[in-house]
Amino acid sequence: MKVGSRIVYPMHGAGIVIEIQEEDFYGENILFCTLKTCNKQMLLKFPLNRAEEMNIRKISDKETILGAMDHSEIEDYSTISNWSKRYQTSLDKMKIGTPEQMANVLVNLKLIDSSRGLSSGERQLYHNALEILSSEMMLIEDLPYEESSGLIEEKLEEVIECRDS
Repeated sequence: MKVGSRIVYPMHGAGIVIEIQEEDFYGENILFCTLKTCNKQMLLKFPLNRAEEMNIRKISDKETILGAMDHSEIEDYSTISNWSKRYQTSLDKMKIGTPEQMANVLVNLKLIDSSRGLSSGERQLYHNALEILSSEMMLIEDLPYEESSGLIEEKLEEVIECRDS
């Protein structure tokens, strides 16, 4: 990882590394990476040596993100009557942060929403997953947020239509 790298920080979205700096952390010199997210204009700082265990990764490509939606496994959330268990399952997948896991959350929550509606917590997860994938698409395609989220939502509708027929 270097300054200018385009990466994804799970649960926060995609951004660009703007600084890598050695800092004193309780008497130990550690390299810290500063990330500027593209959708929230937020700065995040994390220790570079923990990037892998935090599931921080390079951005993928458009085909991977959109293809992940096509190949998302449908979870049988209908057997989980407790919304908090569905919420936790989705949250755990989002923390992994891969395009496949994020797409899986989006597709499954969209299916639940179209059939019986989402709890407020699940709706928030849906919007977070959409925002994270959209931020990645913003960097990949150099698009504003509205256009990148439109691409994701369009693909999501297409996938849901195919699953319903």
